[in-house]
Amino acid sequence: MKTLFTLLCLAILVPASYAQKGLHLGANYLAVSSSIVNQNSWAVGHEYDYEFSYRSSYGLDVAYHFSDQIGIYSGYWFTELGQDYSDSYSGSDWTRELHLKYNFIPVMIKFTGTKAKVNFLGGAGVLIGSLKEGNQEWLRDGQPYTDIINNPITGDPFQPGAEDVTDRFAKSELMLNFDLGGRINMGEHLYLDLTLNMAYGLTDINAEDFQTADPGGKYEPSHNAYGGIKLGLAYVLSGK
Repeated sequence: MKTLFTLLCLAILVPASYAQKGLHLGANYLAVSSSIVNQNSWAVGHEYDYEFSYRSSYGLDVAYHFSDQIGIYSGYWFTELGQDYSDSYSGSDWTRELHLKYNFIPVMIKFTGTKAKVNFLGGAGVLIGSLKEGNQEWLRDGQPYTDIINNPITGDPFQPGAEDVTDRFAKSELMLNFDLGGRINMGEHLYLDLTLNMAYGLTDINAEDFQTADPGGKYEPSHNAYGGIKLGLAYVLSGK
């Protein structure tokens, strides 16, 4: 075991040359704690307590490095966001889980360290997204919440607890995105990225017909936000 540890330390510390410039292709997985800032309870007259909300994302990455330290980064991600809630009132226990599925295209600038075995990695940019599906599970004492109320904006009856809520959210999304972590070079052209990934939505996620006021009579735009750990594996197709 001591010999193995010594060899691992030497592998990290011994100088070597790793490709950085050129075209990079890879894949990633992201485990996130997701949140919706400013809850929209769709005029039911009560806002619920927030619960920790685990969501995930995966996708393909493409990047081009103009130098050993700077490159542009994009790709195509399949990302689930949303928020879980729970509360007790009116003699009942309530739970509500919102799941919003987006396709995101990141547009970022990435910064890396030198060509060492382990490097600092950072990035900043935006996520351009489109909503593909919105669904929820809204339960009262363990049973689906099926009450019908009138939408105060349109005047039409609707079911707040309906399972499919895609039409209640904006079709597009734009988020600020930041990466901070490290890159481990595993060979001349292969590397592994491990980063803290954070994002905040710049636009209101609620569709116009569902921008309903909170129990205090005021409407506050809702925004996606998340923070999580991103793992990426990539190969430098052409570089030096």
